[in-house]
Amino acid sequence: MNWTDIFVLAIILGFGYFGFRKGLMLSLLKLASFFIAVLVAVKFSPFVAKILAGTFIFTKIKSGIYGKLMLQQDAQMSAVNEGAAEAAESMVDGLKLPGFLKNLISDKVAEKMPNVGELIDYASIADKISDVLANFVTTVISVILLYIVARIALIFARSILKKVSRLPVLKQADKLGGFALGAIEGLLTIYIIFAILMLFHATPLFKGFFESIETSAVAKYFYENNFIVSWIFPKG
Repeated sequence: MNWTDIFVLAIILGFGYFGFRKGLMLSLLKLASFFIAVLVAVKFSPFVAKILAGTFIFTKIKSGIYGKLMLQQDAQMSAVNEGAAEAAESMVDGLKLPGFLKNLISDKVAEKMPNVGELIDYASIADKISDVLANFVTTVISVILLYIVARIALIFARSILKKVSRLPVLKQADKLGGFALGAIEGLLTIYIIFAILMLFHATPLFKGFFESIETSAVAKYFYENNFIVSWIFPKG
C-alpha cells in the first residue's frame, strides 16, 4: 500500500463521515444529484463537444497533440516504412494511456483511415491520431462542464429535505444510512478524479502520481477499470 491507496481510502472514508454528518436524506439527494448530473453530462456532451469542435479550443488541443507526435517522428520512422496500419498502431501504443483507451483510440483511427495501406506519410497519420485525441479531450471537457452546471441546478432542492431529516424519529437511521451513501459517493468521486487525471498522463508534473498508481494495491484497480470512461466512450 502506498500514498495513492491512502488517498483513495481517505476520500471514501471522508465522504462516509460527511454522509454520517448529513444523514441519509441529504446524502440520498446528493447521490441522486450525482447520477442525474452524470446522466445529463453524458447525454448532452456529444452536442457540446460538437460545438467545441468548431472553436479555437479544439484547434488548440489538436495542434498541441500533433506537435508532440511530430517530435516522435524519428523514433517511429521504421514503423512508417512498414505501412500506415503499423505506424498508427505503433504511435498509439506509445501513448501514455490505459490499455482500454489505446484500443478505443486505435479503433477510431482505423475508422478515419479506411485505406491505411495507401496512407504512409507520418504527418498524415499523426494528424488523424491528433484529431481522434482532440475529440476525446473535448468530449471529456464537455462532460465536466455539463456535470458542474447540472449539480449547481440541483442544489436548490436541498433546503426542503434538511428540515425533514431533523425530525427525532428519523435522526439515527438517517445518520447510519448517510454514512453508507457517503462512502458510495466517495467511491464514485475516485472514478471521476481518475477519469480527469487520464488527460494529464503525459504531463511531467503528474509523473510521480502515475508511477505510484502502477505500484499501488487499491488505486490501480480503480484507475484501470474506470466504468465512467467506458460509459462515456462505449465500445462499438
